[in-house]
Amino acid sequence: MKRGFTLVELLVVIAIISMLAGQIMPSLSTAREKGRQANCINNFHQIGLAIEMYYQDYDDYPTWLSIMVPSYLGTDKVFICLTDRYRGVSGHGNTLFPGANDIPPNQIPGYTPPYEPEFAYRNPNVTACSYSYEFSPCRCEWFMQGYASGTYTDTDLNMADTNRDGTVSWKEAKMWQASTQGLSDTLPIVRCFWHYYNYGQKVLNLAYKDYHVFTSRPYWENSSD
Repeated sequence: MKRGFTLVELLVVIAIISMLAGQIMPSLSTAREKGRQANCINNFHQIGLAIEMYYQDYDDYPTWLSIMVPSYLGTDKVFICLTDRYRGVSGHGNTLFPGANDIPPNQIPGYTPPYEPEFAYRNPNVTACSYSYEFSPCRCEWFMQGYASGTYTDTDLNMADTNRDGTVSWKEAKMWQASTQGLSDTLPIVRCFWHYYNYGQKVLNLAYKDYHVFTSRPYWENSSD
């Protein structure tokens, strides 16, 4: 005569399945995140190639990433990090640096009018970008705040402010870093913070000089791998 499972036996089986699931799920989550990182790295390679083609044509870096669509990049999907739950609509995710967001300024969290006029140079058809564009034409918040607090001197400002408009843009600040701090090989032009924000992973960076991808902590200057 066939005998069914007792309640105790069923509870034991359920407990074993729960324990196995608890061990497997983190591994699956980690694997998915690695896949998303790989997608970002592929995006960075495409963006780097587009920037180089743009530079060959204009002898300069693009004002914004978005202006390379569609002439140098066939789709704006390369600007989206799959780890970014907002899919680029809210920008790179750091409210302290709105000027490095390549999205319409009214979408930037915590950023209120008057908006910097340099946002008008963007491609208005691109409305989502998960990445920080470190060569933005907007005022560089960290440099100007550092100047106001005395971290940077008048000499630093004069060296960085190459167009002599009295302020330092993100691009000017990065080129100043490259020329004065010996950081050109690992100076990022594009960065992705979402793997760091959501999973505590390293920040992904696209180097401006030869467009290789490298990882770092949020402050890349002394922490690149």
